[in-house]
Amino acid sequence: MAPEKPARRTMKALIKEYKADRVKNANIIVDVMQRLESNESGTVTSAITGLHQIFTLVLNKEDIQLPQEKMAESLQSASEKFSVWLREKYNETLTNLRKLLSHEDKGVQELALCCLVKLMQSEGCHPIQRISAIKDGVYYFPKQQLEKLISVLVVDDVDNQHLISLLSEYLQCQDFMFFTLLSLSQVVKKQKGKNITETFIANLFLFLEQIDLPEEGTKSLLSPKLLLCPDTGEKSPDGEDAASPAFVLPYAAARRALNTVWQEMMTYPLTPDLYTRSLILLPEKVMMHLNDPLCLTGFFMEAYNLGEGIVLYGLQGIVVMCKKRNLKYPDFYTKLYALLEPTVFHARYRPRFFMLLDRFLSSSHLPEYVMAAFTKRLSRLSLVAPTQCLALLIKFIANLLIRCQGLHKLLHNPTSTNLDNDPYDPNEKEPSKCRANESSLWEVATLQNHALPYVAKAAGFINRNLPMVEYDISEYVENTYDEIFERNCKLMVRDNVPTTFHKPQGLFAYNDDHMSSNWSLV
Repeated sequence: MAPEKPARRTMKALIKEYKADRVKNANIIVDVMQRLESNESGTVTSAITGLHQIFTLVLNKEDIQLPQEKMAESLQSASEKFSVWLREKYNETLTNLRKLLSHEDKGVQELALCCLVKLMQSEGCHPIQRISAIKDGVYYFPKQQLEKLISVLVVDDVDNQHLISLLSEYLQCQDFMFFTLLSLSQVVKKQKGKNITETFIANLFLFLEQIDLPEEGTKSLLSPKLLLCPDTGEKSPDGEDAASPAFVLPYAAARRALNTVWQEMMTYPLTPDLYTRSLILLPEKVMMHLNDPLCLTGFFMEAYNLGEGIVLYGLQGIVVMCKKRNLKYPDFYTKLYALLEPTVFHARYRPRFFMLLDRFLSSSHLPEYVMAAFTKRLSRLSLVAPTQCLALLIKFIANLLIRCQGLHKLLHNPTSTNLDNDPYDPNEKEPSKCRANESSLWEVATLQNHALPYVAKAAGFINRNLPMVEYDISEYVENTYDEIFERNCKLMVRDNVPTTFHKPQGLFAYNDDHMSSNWSLV
């Protein structure tokens, strides 16, 4: 009978044994590394956890520190040779963990990514060449490890968006964000002239979407959130504490990197989804950092040819440039007016549309005829809008009346009381020619007879004095039918509510009913 194989030691036992004597039991590192090649996900996961614990301990204890200057192997002491060996195993482990990012098990991928970042954090807090880093006055960050990680994630043949999204928490740290930007700029430079795939663009864009570079002079630059500890407790040769230099975001370098990446991104063939997301991201997080933001004008203009929803986001970018870069765009409100169609109530971007519309119409320098055209257009749309949108329209119209005192004449205009005598031309595309100033808000008065009490009550504002403070339309932009139903279920009603015009004598026994002549109960 063949002898039984000895039982494989558990990871917990191996880690305990290694901690007991890190030098004598150093070969445990080799044993654990071999388990990364297992076909069983559980074994691989256990090995990743074990290597994370081992090398975190090695880095924290500074067993892996190397001499500042290279020397011949024959002149190295035993401890120095041991440190070199540990360094080799550490680099080999990092390489194997990066390979596991393409493992068939997503759980293994995510754990490997987390382990890579945590080891990066430990190495940054306890650098391998610590004294040299402090002497040079440089904030030490393991940027080479980060560059290798970014190069594995931003590739043209593997969709790594599920892994990139896990880095959102770390990208809130300014040091991690800055060196990520530098790495991305290197990635796009290497891709220049090559065939760019949709997968590569999607991976790169998700990184850019999660980067929020603070503007120069903002408070977040003064007290940044960092991945690495500001003070690692390092002892200098004379026995005094040697604190790591504090990280100060080099805004000029970060801005150059951001410009490099976005200049390339603008040349890539974007899918409609990425195009829309770019139109949202650029005005909110990117435009203020670009050297020449006016170069995006054509990018925003092109949005007009890609559908109604995308037009809105293009207008958002243009209005930002109009305010901050003095861009002249006289047809802006004509384009915006053209978007007010019944289809807007059924679009998925409806909440964002009305929030942006509210922002666009908030300027006190808009001509009265423009405000009147939008007010009347919204009033006319209330006749065909879904019930869930009526409260939003009514409050929006009230806000416009509060902003522009000259619109109060639309509340009671005896010459325009219904559709027959309304001079307003809904087919006119130019706000200045639609004759909204000569009309009235008889559509809102019609809503006072709406079947839903809360709609009828809201429309009653035209018979009262307008409030001094505008309504918060964010409370109404996402109203649903479920909310309307719940609201009406809570209404208190009187007893003996009439439910029929005739006292029933039977199921079909109405004097003027023809049902009984065609139907009968079986």
